Amino acid sequence: MSQDVITNSLPAWAEKLRARYLSGAAIQFLLHNNVRDLVPYKGEFVPLRTFLYEALLGPSKDVVAFYDLSEGIGFPTPAMRDRFVTSLAVRASILGLAPPAELPREPRRALPMIEGFLAVPGQRAGIVVDYVEALIPDGEGAMLGSDDRTHLITLERWANDPLLLKSNNIVLLIAENVAEVNKHIVRSPQVELIEVPLPDQSTRLDFVRKVGDQLGVRRELSDEAIARLSSGLRLIQLEAILRQAARSERPVDESMLSAKRKEILEAECFGLVELLEPAHGLEAVGGLETVKGDLQRIAGAIRDGVTRRVPMGIFFVGPMGTGKTYMAEAFARDSGLTCLALKNFRDKWVGSTEGNLEKILNIVKALGSVMILIDEVDRALSGEDGDSGVSSRVFARIKAFMSDTTHRGKILWLVMSNRPDKLDIDLKRPGRFDRKIPFFYPQSLAERFAIFSAQIHKHSLACDSFSWDDACRRTEGYSAAEIEALVLLADEIAAGNGHAITEADVFEAIADFVPNRNRAMIEFMELLAVFECSNRRLLPERYRDLSDDILAARLAELREQLGV
Repeated sequence: MSQDVITNSLPAWAEKLRARYLSGAAIQFLLHNNVRDLVPYKGEFVPLRTFLYEALLGPSKDVVAFYDLSEGIGFPTPAMRDRFVTSLAVRASILGLAPPAELPREPRRALPMIEGFLAVPGQRAGIVVDYVEALIPDGEGAMLGSDDRTHLITLERWANDPLLLKSNNIVLLIAENVAEVNKHIVRSPQVELIEVPLPDQSTRLDFVRKVGDQLGVRRELSDEAIARLSSGLRLIQLEAILRQAARSERPVDESMLSAKRKEILEAECFGLVELLEPAHGLEAVGGLETVKGDLQRIAGAIRDGVTRRVPMGIFFVGPMGTGKTYMAEAFARDSGLTCLALKNFRDKWVGSTEGNLEKILNIVKALGSVMILIDEVDRALSGEDGDSGVSSRVFARIKAFMSDTTHRGKILWLVMSNRPDKLDIDLKRPGRFDRKIPFFYPQSLAERFAIFSAQIHKHSLACDSFSWDDACRRTEGYSAAEIEALVLLADEIAAGNGHAITEADVFEAIADFVPNRNRAMIEFMELLAVFECSNRRLLPERYRDLSDDILAARLAELREQLGV
């Protein structure tokens, strides 16, 4: 194999492709992820197809051919098309066959024609097969149609043919989502996977400077700030924002860029994630001082870049209504991380779930500094019988991603659950979730007073000055969520009386309000939080010295009582 693929300030992924090809490791490569974007080359930004021809294949190959189901076989130049057709005619003559009358579009005829061309001795060709996920979709062999199986066998043969492996040919398969490509190709040792990543900050900065100046875009932000705040976007998406700003003659400012980025990223993930921008920090959370102190130290380590002090993941455990979600959002704001709330990405069609997950993880990697928030993680990541192994594959992918230590301090998983016992124990281990923080109902008068005060401030309620001692005593056993509901009920009563909230209004609300009566379930969830807790100092005093035997015995009693 000749060393004839040249380099000219190639992106890292292209350098990797070049090196693997020249080493003789493979002649077939699968390019995936950000393959529908622009690529920097010689000071310009060009489509991937143009880049592959001009930077990698054109300078060294006699013929470059592109194929996809829609356009059929195409060539960058008429001369390359002529050479392709002539080579096939010569081969047909030698075999005593009729020369091809046309270049077919349908794959059952086009792929054998391309294979026949590659079989001609002395060829130096580059073949690019685009939208390969439509050609060989993922699925079990018995579930594939006869044409799909034929296409799959053809591509597998190209990757393994000894004569082709010794030739100066190269085959590039292109698919945006590798999870949608048949696993026989993805897992083949003869096919090299090359990930084309989303653009990094340096590439976005170069793009903003060039395209922003070309379009005459006014910017209230610096180009560096635009590049930083546009993390996770493709260049074509960033270009659309700049073009819209130029047409509307509106300057690019932080509010406009943030709104567009949120809209694009959520649409890019098909509504599977929500980009959160919390309005409150940890100072707005009432009570839970020990937990807040712990999270403030972690947030400080993230801001200072001291990654060794940042856990790989944080697990909030405890009964419903204890403020886990509110605390998570506050922590996200104080840490400065982009906060992505992961919704249920499961899909009724086998294969879509894995594709959805890959889409999310690719964007997460591109965002750089991000927190992935999952509420009710026991539901989002629990396995289901009869899903053809989808759950096990999804779990394996998530666990591998969580365990990647290069993500420490950059990608933080924060999950919440009131039933951690439903989750795979391997998912919860240190190295994936180093910090498991328990949440309980407020334990003291001081904690309940802090929650009352925080709720008055949160909802900007008018309130008379009075002692809250009696109200705090009367609400023993209430959750933070129940205290919030109580405060809002007191405000409703006060509004009906035409004045600010008084102590009498609060007492009337307490008399009327019915808190959660399922005390056994609450105790069960609290004891699960004790069981999962990673640090004794985070436990209330009454639980710190609880022995494992007593804890296990009481949990067993409650399981039997509740039938769980």
